[in-house]
Amino acid sequence: MRKIAGPGHVSNEFADYDPITNPDGTVVTAQWANDVQRELIGVQDEFSIAEADGSNTYILSAIKGMAIKYGKKLGEVFFSEEYEAPAAFDKDNPEDFNPAVCLSSIEDHLDISATNWPDLVPVLRARPAYYMHNKTGEKYQFDVTNWAIVSNVATLTFANTTAELAILGVLSEDTVAHGGYGNWQTITLASAIGDIAAGDYAITDVDAASRTISFAYAASDNSGGVTAVASFYRHRVAGSTTTARLFPVDGYAIMSEGSDRVSGFRKLDQMQRITGDVIVASGSAIAPATGAFYQTAIADGVAATSGSYNRFLVSLDSSGSPNARTSATTDGETRPRNIAAYMYLWGRSYVA
Repeated sequence: MRKIAGPGHVSNEFADYDPITNPDGTVVTAQWANDVQRELIGVQDEFSIAEADGSNTYILSAIKGMAIKYGKKLGEVFFSEEYEAPAAFDKDNPEDFNPAVCLSSIEDHLDISATNWPDLVPVLRARPAYYMHNKTGEKYQFDVTNWAIVSNVATLTFANTTAELAILGVLSEDTVAHGGYGNWQTITLASAIGDIAAGDYAITDVDAASRTISFAYAASDNSGGVTAVASFYRHRVAGSTTTARLFPVDGYAIMSEGSDRVSGFRKLDQMQRITGDVIVASGSAIAPATGAFYQTAIADGVAATSGSYNRFLVSLDSSGSPNARTSATTDGETRPRNIAAYMYLWGRSYVA
């Protein structure tokens, strides 16, 4: 908007009526009044608050909503002590507005739609997996050297170079952690590779040793060498342009409660001690030592199918190594208080 410019203004400010110096006061023009109401209605329009007579809270509600909406950056990760479900803006309860996804509550995967998350989904879909992100050697388009289609399965072979080996290794580990290839990662071809059309494809196999990634693709059998690239947008869902996939991130959250099944506790944790004995065999003598793990020679034995060997008693006792930690026991020194929190992803807007 702009300041008043009607007759009787003083430096574009309102001036009171004065019978001598300003007998008409400052004239409120239609243009200025319309500017003011357009600005105010624009605040309401941010949350589609309909105009209504007699209201004195709509602007305030919209301001509260915008303070929440833009209080964090889109895609920002943050933590909260309490769980709170996503909530759309309500002009009568603006403080309940919560356009955030709780990543800690995801068990296997969560597919979110642009219908509900109009700001967040496009951002997630545009995020590729990087090698050396923001560092020398950054790469998100990984080199492909060969392609093949056999029995409606496409297989890409990647270059035997550092970045490509790194992404293949990470994908191999991730599928083990995920528990399989179902509802998992996709591979993206920005351009056709051989007879394989551009697009997003659900990965069905990763073989880091042979440097290959496979996915379903209905076409005639064929193969060939190629100079091409493929990318991995881990939030994309094959066959959809309006959906983003999220995965659980409990392992990354600041949770240290002593149990993977009970949450909400902030307690004094304790050092844990190692106890117990185990007998191990060795082909040669081991010098005795002290600490959390130490060994003592005991009577020699004779193997059934080979020559003599030495047996040693390995004692597990952390009394000589107070920093050692294992098992679920709590017989030890007290540690500092831990914090339990839920991890969230800020979506800026949410439509129920």
